[in-house]
Amino acid sequence: MKTQIILMIGIFLAANLSCRFLSTEGQPTETTEATIEVTTEATTEARTYENDIFIVNIPEGWGTGLSEGEYFDLNVEEKVTIHSAALRINSDAFFTIASSPLATGETLESRFDLAYKKGPQIEDVSTSPFERDTLSGIDITYKRPWGEPWWQFRDIWLEKDGVLYVLSLHTTPNKFESYAETFSLFLDGFSFKD
Repeated sequence: MKTQIILMIGIFLAANLSCRFLSTEGQPTETTEATIEVTTEATTEARTYENDIFIVNIPEGWGTGLSEGEYFDLNVEEKVTIHSAALRINSDAFFTIASSPLATGETLESRFDLAYKKGPQIEDVSTSPFERDTLSGIDITYKRPWGEPWWQFRDIWLEKDGVLYVLSLHTTPNKFESYAETFSLFLDGFSFKD
């Protein structure tokens, strides 16, 4: 019996130590598509996310993570998500950049219209042209369900070289206005590489 207990404790310790040594949390991660610092703690300094196509500044205290998959039924693929807390699960605001190539004959406007007609159930919709420095496109704000509550979204749709880019901020209910200035900082710090 003592041998079994000692063996079980040994296995537990070995597994625990191997998880700690093999973990990449908090270490910079490089991929062929992009370089991003993945952290599990909020940093004290602002930093940058950069890939071959665009660059965006990340405010201090925000966590980051590479993303995959379709973004909220809009027919665009997530590239990176920046969240308001060090851990995504503790965040109440998210800034995501998603993209998708335009099909032959599609325009930014036609793809935008199709995304919200076929996409999520939305309410309180406001749409306007978007112009900022060298960027131009379509700006839409709306509410939609995400789990139990209705979340507030603001999506900026841009096009460059036949590819759509959606810069999206979404927050928990009643937090949207408190992140308006931060979203403006994201937009000011976003640019395409030439």
